[in-house]
Amino acid sequence: MNALITLIVVLGVPGVLPALAVARRSPVVVFLAPLAGALMAAVAATIELGIAGSLLADYVIVAVLVNAAVIAWWLRSGSSAQSPAPWRWGWGWLIITAAGVLGGAAIPLAALRAPFIGWDGNSIWLMHALMAYGGHHAYLAGLQNVADRFDNPDYPPLIPAAIALTFRLFGVGNLHLGAVMTSLLTACGLGVVGTGLATAVSRAGTVSRAGTVSRASTVARVAAIAAGGALCVAGFGVGWSYAVGGYVDLMWTAAAVGAVVWGLVLPPSRQALGVAWTCAAVASLSKNEGLTTALIMLALISLRYRPLTMPGPQLRRWAERVLLVLVPALPGLAWAGLIHLLGIHDNFFASPSTESMTMRAEATAAGMAGHLPVAPVAIAVLVIGSVFLRGRRERAGLGNPLWLWGTCLAYLAVLFVTYVHGSLEIHWWLMDSVNRTTDFAQVVLFADLALWLIIAVDEAFSRADHEPMTSGYADGKDTAGTPSAAASGRDMSPTAP
Repeated sequence: MNALITLIVVLGVPGVLPALAVARRSPVVVFLAPLAGALMAAVAATIELGIAGSLLADYVIVAVLVNAAVIAWWLRSGSSAQSPAPWRWGWGWLIITAAGVLGGAAIPLAALRAPFIGWDGNSIWLMHALMAYGGHHAYLAGLQNVADRFDNPDYPPLIPAAIALTFRLFGVGNLHLGAVMTSLLTACGLGVVGTGLATAVSRAGTVSRAGTVSRASTVARVAAIAAGGALCVAGFGVGWSYAVGGYVDLMWTAAAVGAVVWGLVLPPSRQALGVAWTCAAVASLSKNEGLTTALIMLALISLRYRPLTMPGPQLRRWAERVLLVLVPALPGLAWAGLIHLLGIHDNFFASPSTESMTMRAEATAAGMAGHLPVAPVAIAVLVIGSVFLRGRRERAGLGNPLWLWGTCLAYLAVLFVTYVHGSLEIHWWLMDSVNRTTDFAQVVLFADLALWLIIAVDEAFSRADHEPMTSGYADGKDTAGTPSAAASGRDMSPTAP
């Protein structure tokens, strides 16, 4: 309960205005606000380590400045939190969607009743949290201590900062609060993915003669909400005991998959881009793999929003593409630069390996493949969906599935190279970590399966409703002469920024 209070009050409340500024009236705000607060806490921890002060004081300063900037932007632009988002969420569906996805994210958290903390949860994340809790000098001295090299002192500060704020409020008598906080933020990340899936439903051609949402749209929305909640449960299933033992692997994975769904799957819009940016920044400040993956995703997002075939001055277009990558990546790059400047590093590449590259490559390929059983199923569904459901996906404005698959394959390639060229003994390293480092690929493929399922349900029920609707809509008008949804262009698809 104490960690939940921290999540809602200390992280969530300061994150509400930034989340509203990004997503407007959307159920994703429920899950995005705590992540935005955690992102501000990570920035505060970077300031604490690099300059001075305590985490709490720096966090208050960062939160006040960010919220003041949001308010100033609203006042200057004449915008407000009530400005219509491109998805036109009604309050009823907004509440139902948020509740459905929240239920799916909350079910696995029942495991937290058992006070379990894993090895990394103790030796890395709690250790770093206690350093951040101690202030600038304790944080700096702890990470620079050569005896601390075993716990990867270069790891980013988002989770340690969130845990340290919990300790600041409730003391350090209950270390299990650290594992609980990590799992709560993981649930928020998966909630962003789940609401993204719910947002993927198309409303094109599903308005009845009376102007109400048809059975097809209702069933598709319910299916999308159910898929979003199920994805949250499946995500925790992928993370297994590590998801509730204080490990951060599933947490950064959830944020990264959120960036994929909102930035590379949903129709382009300022809101979708803002959510994707926030998730990418959260992933980049959660773990080193998160920063690498965020850069991959942001590069693909920049190409989707500013295609190479886009007309206009090429110099300007390339400047825009670079900014689309650098702006959200800046917090993670700032941490990485600070760590390098302070001479802090881990043991993953400390010395050349004595093992042959061939042997390491074979062991790595076998180890990674053993933890990707979902891949053959996802490939088969991709082929079937591309053949039979491509039209529905295009009408919904959803991105080409190759964007999602490109991110997944690029991450697996980077992971493969990391294992092959690393310093640690390969078999021990794989045994210790490959079941966690493949979390991103597994969850992103499960998200793709959920998307195809949603599209299939939408298509099936739209076909079932097509005949009775067509009789009154043949000329784009209903029997009373009112323009239909298709003729008036009213649908769920956002417009590009």
